[in-house]
This record gives sequence, structure tokens and C-alpha cells, in this order.
Amino acid sequence: MINRRDFLKLAACLGASLPIAGFPSAVKAALKTIDPKSVPKLIYLQAQSCTGCSVSLLQAEAPGAVSMITQYSKLVYHQDLSAASGKQVLDLMNAYISGNAGDYFLAVEGSIPLGMPDVCVIGGKPIADYLSAAARTMSGAVAIGTCSSYGGIPAAEGNLTGAVSLNDFYKTINKKPLLISIPGCPVHPDWVWKTIVHLVKIGLPELTDTRPAAFFSRKVHELCPRYHDFQQEIFAEKLGDQGCLFKIGCLGPNTFADCPTRWWNSGQTWCIDANAPCIGCSSPMFAKKKDFPFYRNAEIVIPGTPGEKS
Repeated sequence: MINRRDFLKLAACLGASLPIAGFPSAVKAALKTIDPKSVPKLIYLQAQSCTGCSVSLLQAEAPGAVSMITQYSKLVYHQDLSAASGKQVLDLMNAYISGNAGDYFLAVEGSIPLGMPDVCVIGGKPIADYLSAAARTMSGAVAIGTCSSYGGIPAAEGNLTGAVSLNDFYKTINKKPLLISIPGCPVHPDWVWKTIVHLVKIGLPELTDTRPAAFFSRKVHELCPRYHDFQQEIFAEKLGDQGCLFKIGCLGPNTFADCPTRWWNSGQTWCIDANAPCIGCSSPMFAKKKDFPFYRNAEIVIPGTPGEKS
């Protein structure tokens, strides 16, 4: 007989295979319609980042990362992945950004050092210069990861570079480009590639606070296979215990993401499956405070009950 834990894991795996709001199935169909001769062009810039999101994107499956940047899109520029280097690749990127080479989409990983522009330089120019120029010529921008979406760790209280999100950067120069934010530290490859294909072949996906609603419309807490434990008030008291991890600091009740149904590392696991509380890495407040703990302090009040903290 299957036990409750195995049943919930099986249910989560089955849930991951189901389309969410029709988004994945629509993207699957759109992939078949992409003409190899007219694939979308993508310029991918890294600002204040650890490259973790780029590493995560390389773990994409069905289709894989190689297919995504060669068959379904053309990667014009990426600091780490471009085949060309030096003046050759910079000239190519500048041709697109100047508006002389055709349509393209911009992807940005990492926060923007607004207060100290020279700490992030590409080809002798601050990244802010490229972003400003791209605002006039790009078809749209995608903020990759929490640092680009909200500022993230580089923008923590007391930082010296004046780091801001991509959206906040464009606000400072009075630009309002088409912008989609895909938070996560790191970002999930599915979230990025499916959003880009949807944007290019189908159009702007449904958004919630600039995020794709297909992936960020529900809280981790709502989708969690341990929600049943939460309802029955079966709580872990320390790391390693079974049960809902709310009392040991899980931030799932405050975090929007579909991690419980999508899973990570090629569908092998995710934070709570590994018995670790959600750290809220896709939340706008992730790492914003100087003393920000990865886990919330233990509380007596349970979400949805009288006395809940706002």
C-alpha cells in the first residue's frame, strides 16, 4: 500500500505534467511554428549577478538550452556563452542596440549599479549605457532572476553600488519599455524559455505585477504537498522533522511560485522535498534588509487566522 508521503509526491509529479492556465501547451505548439530562418534574436546582458541564473538556464530540458539558443532563438550576445569574443561580438551587439541589425529582445540578469556605474562595464562602457540605448530599439525586455526583477542580494540594505532592479533603472531615465520580470534565485529555466517563446510567437503572456501569471499566480504554500500537514497542524519543530515547515521559518506562505508542481534539477527535487524551508527567493523582499534571515522567525500566528501579521 502506498503511504501518504509517497502519494503526495506522486500527486505533485503528476501536477507538474499538467498545463497551467494553458501556457505550456500553447508554448509547445508555438515551438513547432518557429521558422529557423527567422528566429527571434536575443541579447543577454549580465549586470551585478553571480551568473547563477545563466547556469540554471543551461539545465533546461525539452527543449534543451542548446536548442533554445540555436534553433528556437539566436543568441546574439552573452558574456559567457557567445561563440565569438572581443571586438567581433561587441560590434554585433552594438549593431542591434543601435537599431541597424533588426528586431531583438533584451534579457538582463543581475541588478543595475545605478550609484556606481563603473563597477559593471562591458567593452569599456557601463552596462547602464547599453540599457539606455536598448530602450529605444528593443522589442521588449525580460528581467532574469530576482536581482534583475527586484534588486536581490546586490541591492540589500547598505549596499555601496546603489543597485536597483531593471524596472527601477528604466524609471530613473523615464523609459517604459515592455518588461517582463521572472524572479528566482536562481530562476527556473522553464520560466524563462517558455516566457520568451510565448512573447515572441504568441504575444505578451498574462502578467501579475509584471510576472508571468502561469508561474507566479499562486503561493508556494497553496501548492505545497505538505499543505495537508498545515491544515492538520502537524508542524516540524526542527530541521529534519516531517510535517509542515511553517514553524521553522518557511516563507512559502508569502512567496508566489509554482516550485511545488514544477520541481527543480530536471524534476528531481525542490527545497521542501529536501526538507528545507522555502527561503522566498522569488519574493520582492528577498535579501532586501541588512539583517534579512533566510528563514522567517518562528511565529505562533498561522496565516488565515485572526491575529495574522500583515
